[in-house]
Amino acid sequence: MTSALIQTLDNALLALCGLGYFRLTRDATILDRADYLMHYVREAPQPRVSILDVGCGSSATLLWLAPVAEKVASYMGVDGNVEGQDRRFRNFPIRHAFRTVDLDKPWDFGRFDLVSCLEVLEHLIDDRSMFAKLCSQVAPHGRLLISTPSAPFVARMGKLIPGFDHVSPTQDGDHVRMGYTADEFRALAEANNMEILSVDWLSRYEAEELRQAFGVMGPSKRLWQNLRYPRGVPEEAWVIGGDPAVHADTYWSIGIYMKHKDA
Repeated sequence: MTSALIQTLDNALLALCGLGYFRLTRDATILDRADYLMHYVREAPQPRVSILDVGCGSSATLLWLAPVAEKVASYMGVDGNVEGQDRRFRNFPIRHAFRTVDLDKPWDFGRFDLVSCLEVLEHLIDDRSMFAKLCSQVAPHGRLLISTPSAPFVARMGKLIPGFDHVSPTQDGDHVRMGYTADEFRALAEANNMEILSVDWLSRYEAEELRQAFGVMGPSKRLWQNLRYPRGVPEEAWVIGGDPAVHADTYWSIGIYMKHKDA
């Protein structure tokens, strides 16, 4: 079966079965990020929020927002290729739009109450420019939510799992850096007049559990992996406001929630 046909079938099943299919065919880190985004939608200071999802991928996280639809005024997903997204979400109850954009080039979609960029920066060489563009899309009283791999976690697991800490010297879709630290995000925030409200941690993994999951790609293989090795619900799938000294090397990703300093 060709990759194009697999993708078409995956899209059709996702549209037909929704969250149940998504949970069975995606890895736990994606599910954790979707829950994490929904947490901050619920916590948003505005009664209803406009959301810009930068690097939205398949936009399947939009499915997660259905239970909090009353909190979502609109959703815009942007990425390098969003072909087929409009068909997939044709009858979705939340007002939505998708835009294809080269994230490395200048772009401006307006101002949003919540700008999310989850697991994207580590793929881009010019992360500083990308961070500045993200900040520019945040409304005066809005919020910016970013997650990336936690560099200490990747470094530790790279010693135990060959290839886990691999980085690419070129921007080819793979990671171009292992991840970020809380201090690196503080420097980026300071350079863009942003204030960090919370440093969070997503997807707790032990080495053996990670060995089972690492390298499994594609919906069909992930389905088989999830059925053979159900992950269950970790006691702390994500931690809001956790101490980096405690969590940085035990959680796969670091999450940063911030606002404009003058807001």
